[in-house]
Amino acid sequence: MTSNVFLRTRSNDLGERTSLIAKLRQLGREVSIQYALYYYLWIRRGSSLSRLHKVYNKVVGRVIDPNTVRKQLKILERKGVIKKIGSHYIPLVEPGEVLDLFDAKRSRAGRRGALKRSLGIKRRKTQVPLGLSYYVRKVVDEAKKLIAKGDRTAALDLLVHTLLPLRETEALWLWRENTFIYWNSKSRNFRAVESEEIAELLRKLGYREGIMVFHVLAHGRAKKIIHRIFNRGPHSWTWARSVAYGLKELELLRETTNYRIQIKSVGNEIVLTLYDFYTKLRIAEYITTWIHRELPEPMKNRTFYMGTVLGKPHVKQEIEVDNYFSKWRRQH
Repeated sequence: MTSNVFLRTRSNDLGERTSLIAKLRQLGREVSIQYALYYYLWIRRGSSLSRLHKVYNKVVGRVIDPNTVRKQLKILERKGVIKKIGSHYIPLVEPGEVLDLFDAKRSRAGRRGALKRSLGIKRRKTQVPLGLSYYVRKVVDEAKKLIAKGDRTAALDLLVHTLLPLRETEALWLWRENTFIYWNSKSRNFRAVESEEIAELLRKLGYREGIMVFHVLAHGRAKKIIHRIFNRGPHSWTWARSVAYGLKELELLRETTNYRIQIKSVGNEIVLTLYDFYTKLRIAEYITTWIHRELPEPMKNRTFYMGTVLGKPHVKQEIEVDNYFSKWRRQH
């Protein structure tokens, strides 16, 4: 939900014809000077330190040390909303989407809403645990930054290893409509989950349905980001996977039906066919080119696979009370 402050600011842009400095002062009063600085960066699509220093002086009405502005910019970099390119600072996220990072009065409600905004969820009244909301926002923001840099493969690997219940060594093989089919290394079979919200997020980020296994090619890059986000050493992967089970508790990740799946590796092509589990009728066939290293399981060292896709996750909540699920009990 976009803030009233941001809506009023946009209204000023369209109708009231007030000066930019006046608007920045308004944002400084109602939110914070740091947010006003970020809003200026967004309006100008970037700026140098010297120019930002002049604007900052006008907003606060006095001359301040340039190091004060430099410190504010460092904080914005740590928040992941700006990037320094040469001598210019470039904004990465629309101001209305990051207001909760700046406004202490709205921060609690904002964190609860961050998960919904990140996944494009509307009209959902479920109370979202603050920690879960924080990590989903961080993952999505990091994915957006990777996409902005042109690394869409690493962005996808980051998303599937957090928003979907994949272990580090597992791969998402197929995305079809709202269904995600992945290999489960522990049970040695395919699993499927449904999420309208995650499917819509991927579409908004520019991904298309089909064979998705190419994300494993950038796993090394995504792995570094996962360790940085969760910062728990060897336990970072447990926390990363627990995000998906937090979404499951909120019914944003759901069980689905069973399927039959066939995968063939023919020369430089992968042919994946999905069948109805009960009638054995073909639902869809997907073909993609693969000229990279060996395929992940279950196609490692083989050219054909036929098996069942179970429409429920391997982990059972009742036997994991101190692991994946317990991290996201309602926290207020």
